[in-house]
Amino acid sequence: MLLGMNENLMETAEPTTPSDDEIDRRLVARFVAGDESALDEIVLTHQRRVTHLVHRLLGWPDGVEDIVQEVFVAVLSNLHRFRSESRFSTWLTRIAVNKCRSHQRRQLLWRRIRPRLVDRYRAVNGDAQNADSTDCHDIVREAVQTLPIKFREPIVLRYFEQLSVTEIADVLGLSPGAVEVRLSRARQRLKDKLGRHFGRE
Repeated sequence: MLLGMNENLMETAEPTTPSDDEIDRRLVARFVAGDESALDEIVLTHQRRVTHLVHRLLGWPDGVEDIVQEVFVAVLSNLHRFRSESRFSTWLTRIAVNKCRSHQRRQLLWRRIRPRLVDRYRAVNGDAQNADSTDCHDIVREAVQTLPIKFREPIVLRYFEQLSVTEIADVLGLSPGAVEVRLSRARQRLKDKLGRHFGRE
C-alpha cells in the first residue's frame, strides 16, 4: 500500500526548475573547471541585458558594442575570481557600470583636449540628440541622459534594470541609504526637467 503511494507521488512530482542565479553559478563552475564553452553560454544569456544597460547609461549609440565587448573580456579575465557571496548578475552589472565610467572619463578628456573641433562639428552638422520629439519615451530617455552620472546610474539600475536598492548599493559600492538619497535627488531633477518640457511649473 505504502509502496503504491510512493510510486504515485514520484509520478506526479514535477521537476524543480533552477533559478537564473543557479544556472549562472553552474556555468561559472563549468568554466572554472575548464569548460570554455560555458563562457559562450554566459555571453548568450547576458549580452542583450548588458547592451541595454550600457546604452542607457551612456546614451551614445556609437561604441556601445565595443564597450560590451570590453565588459565580457573583463568577465573572461576575472571569472575565476567570482565568489558566490553575491549574484552573478550583480557582479556582471558592476563590471558593466565600471566600464561605462571608464568610457565616460575618456570622453570627458577627449572633449577637453579638442573643444573647438567639437564645437565646429556641431555647428556644421547639428546635434541630433537635441532635436524635438513628440515621443514621450524619447523625452524621458533624453532627460535621463542629461543627469550627472552619479544620479543617472541609480535611476537606470532601479527603473530600467529593475534592481532593488540593496542590489544597486552592491553594484555601486554605496550604502542603501546613499542610494535612496541619490534616487530621490535624481527623481526631483527629472521632475523639474520634464515639467519644464511640458510647460508645467
